[in-house]
Amino acid sequence: MGTDAGTLREADLIVLDGLVSALVETRKGIAAFQALETSLLASAMALGVDRSDASRSDGDMPLRAIAAEVGAALRVSDRTVQRRLGEASRLATRFPVTLAALTEGRISRAHVDVIVDAGERLDEDERIRFETAAIAVAERETAARLRPIARLLAERLMPQMLSERHAAARESRCVDVRDLDDGMSQLLAVLPSTLAHGIRSRLTAMATAVADADAAEERTVDQLRADLLADLALTADPQGLDERGLVAEIRAVVHVTVPALTLAREDGDAAMLEGSAPIDIDTARLLCAGETSWERVLTHPVTQAVLAVDTYRPTAELRRLLRARDQRCRFPGCRVPAHRCDLDHVHDHALGGATAQANLAHECRRHHVLKHHSAWTVVLHPDRTMTWTSPTGREYPDAGVPPGVAFTDDGESPPF
Repeated sequence: MGTDAGTLREADLIVLDGLVSALVETRKGIAAFQALETSLLASAMALGVDRSDASRSDGDMPLRAIAAEVGAALRVSDRTVQRRLGEASRLATRFPVTLAALTEGRISRAHVDVIVDAGERLDEDERIRFETAAIAVAERETAARLRPIARLLAERLMPQMLSERHAAARESRCVDVRDLDDGMSQLLAVLPSTLAHGIRSRLTAMATAVADADAAEERTVDQLRADLLADLALTADPQGLDERGLVAEIRAVVHVTVPALTLAREDGDAAMLEGSAPIDIDTARLLCAGETSWERVLTHPVTQAVLAVDTYRPTAELRRLLRARDQRCRFPGCRVPAHRCDLDHVHDHALGGATAQANLAHECRRHHVLKHHSAWTVVLHPDRTMTWTSPTGREYPDAGVPPGVAFTDDGESPPF
């Protein structure tokens, strides 16, 4: 229910409605101009490539000359222009469906970058299927929400299984240091995703505990994570564990979504590290085998619907199921994970709303407060989608996080 504190006057709502409409059309226009610029840069790139001679040491001179011309005209470094020429050519030639969607203003440039990054390694036929499915998601989600879904969509179309690619990529794990200004350096570690996210989650839990234990603590969570990492790395005794042993040491709370039949098959599909990246099935099996700090979400192998959620931790079944269903705040565009959200009665409990799956949804504190103290309203539908209605009367749907990603046999967009 809205209150006076968060309610705009009718005249204000009329002005806001006009501003929002104008902003939507402006963004569409910006997207169309960005697509036009991409096409022009791609044409310039093609002109330079046609005139280049790979057999000569200076064979790329025509391309460099074109980059210098464009850079001088736009007052941009010619090196930057040459890089943008290559990016534009890649988008125009390898992702034509995505470029068309940008031209029509259906998606933003940020969505384009996510799609190109996720689908770059796919071959032509698979890339077109990927583009179609990813654009369907991009048309209703933010670029940040699109990223993990796009990566999983692309993963499902890769010709080589993730477990095989992961085995090869794992050999490149390393730690590096890059010096920054003002006496600072950046410590970089290339690790398997499960270990990297497990480390960060554990550091976050430790940082939160330190902050909660001392009211006078002035360090931010980021600063605490950095200090704790330094302390652990410099003072702890190494255990000499291999990767499987390190995975067994993870105590962070991380969700892994695994198709039910995958655990029993040798050629199982990829699993999904919640909100992040696909992981190889061997690691997923190891995590599901008995690690009590991980929640296991079993999904139907065809429909991807959640079949069951189990955990050793003493949490209520309803809360576990809702966390598996929502995975993050249900306000459009918000990515705050469910474990950091409030579990809210969509229809106010004080007004008769039931404490049931059909009337509960996760909302971060910001959007929970917005719902109760402004004119924003929300409806939770039987198919688990939610519709938020703004003070101007616009409706914004939230389809929720798909428990899995699947392609239909006819190549149409996935059913989520």
